[in-house]
Amino acid sequence: MKKFIRLNVTAEGQTEERFVKDTLSPYLGKYNVSTDVRCVLTSKDKKKCYRGGLISYAKAKSDILMWLKEDNNSEARFTTMFDLYALPNDFPKFEESKKIFNAYDRVVFLETAFAQDIKDHRFVPYIQLHEFE
Repeated sequence: MKKFIRLNVTAEGQTEERFVKDTLSPYLGKYNVSTDVRCVLTSKDKKKCYRGGLISYAKAKSDILMWLKEDNNSEARFTTMFDLYALPNDFPKFEESKKIFNAYDRVVFLETAFAQDIKDHRFVPYIQLHEFE
């Protein structure tokens, strides 16, 4: 029997969240991969959490690290669905990445910097080259 994997996706916004729910989840379910998705946490008060929109890397990182702690199962995997064009200026190695003119190489460079900053082998970031909407 195939091993069951849970994939937790942090989405930039509602469009990406809907894509994961409507398209990726049914497809990956055929391969024993269960998906859970939530928009990146942008702010919260005593009554509510507000999600959607990649306002700052620090907030996204905090949200991802919290989810990694909440689901510490070795079968769980974590990723993102962020648009390259919307990355905030505080993103790891963002300024350095501007020197990379090949867009595909820039995405790989930023994904690598992102993974190194999160420091969890279960986290494999995904940055969408072109705006998803």
